[in-house]
Amino acid sequence: MFHVTIFDAAGTPLVVEVSHEVFQVFAEYDREMERQRKEDFRHRDCRSWDTCLLFEVSTEPLEQTYERMRTLKEIREALEEFSPRQRRRFLLHFAYGYTYLEIAKMEGRNKSTVMRSARAALKKIQKKLAA
Repeated sequence: MFHVTIFDAAGTPLVVEVSHEVFQVFAEYDREMERQRKEDFRHRDCRSWDTCLLFEVSTEPLEQTYERMRTLKEIREALEEFSPRQRRRFLLHFAYGYTYLEIAKMEGRNKSTVMRSARAALKKIQKKLAA
């Protein structure tokens, strides 16, 4: 048996013994809430990642804008060298905040496969930017 903490009407925490299936539901709910919290943090003002990028560009000094554009161009060039699957995994995880497990479920793949692919893409981009 497993234990979960719930709160009564007064807000007092209660530890309850539950079956494995019920525990999994609680665990999945916690993971979804954490994913949602991260997504809300990234997009707290309801703008997309691209829109946030444009806002930052419009409010920064010209020199920073130039450097940002140069860096983004190098990243785009590196992304074009990846397979479509590796590019998608990289963007879903690092740009849009999906977990490796969520991406693996979307693709019907293993979490470790997705993680290796996205991290390999990150290393390639870091290497390209360091050159």
